[in-house]
Amino acid sequence: MKKLLLPVLLAAALLSANALAAKTFEGTVKMTITDGRSKAMPLSYSIKEGLLRTDMTVEEGMTATSIMDFAKQEMIMLMPGQPMYMVMPMKRPVGEAVEHKGEDVVLEKTGETETIIGYKCTKYLAKSKDAVTEIWATDELGAFMGMGNAMAGPGGKGAAPQAWENAIVGKSFFPLRVVSTNGKKQKFRMDVTAVESKSLPASFFAPPAGYEKFDMGAMMKGMGGNPFGR
Repeated sequence: MKKLLLPVLLAAALLSANALAAKTFEGTVKMTITDGRSKAMPLSYSIKEGLLRTDMTVEEGMTATSIMDFAKQEMIMLMPGQPMYMVMPMKRPVGEAVEHKGEDVVLEKTGETETIIGYKCTKYLAKSKDAVTEIWATDELGAFMGMGNAMAGPGGKGAAPQAWENAIVGKSFFPLRVVSTNGKKQKFRMDVTAVESKSLPASFFAPPAGYEKFDMGAMMKGMGGNPFGR
């Protein structure tokens, strides 16, 4: 299981790609996500003035936490089960979509609306060659920052943003329900279960006191460039 922690941690960490919309939101959004195979995983998505923190429960008693600072264009990952953290540059500038070679995505706004946990949502359809995705989104919570590789599997496969994510980059709405299917098979689902608007302290978006910075470069140098010391 430990071999899977870094990909999952990166998954939660790379919940980025979009700038905050003109209508900003500060607080925490609770959601669950699933890749259609495993059970739904709880995820806390906290936002404050260009900062994003995600806390994903990857297994009982184990949480993967990442913090993104869009001004500094850097990402902090807290290492599960250890008082350590890593700092790395973000993959791409805020608001920039990742190109899907050979894949065209069409986003359609339908006339359907639904109230989800008290927010009026409009249904969008994102259509690509691999999937059709229903996106129920509200304009009351600003822009979504993306799911990144939140459902990355072993070895980090699936790290690229899904097609529907690129389709809504730069749009000033936040999805409260996302259901992606290929034919009749569900590939991905995200459901927001609660929204708590509140002021969050700056300390919440920094490594906890007592945590040490983990230097991957120094570790590899000490092992002659081989992380396994062989």
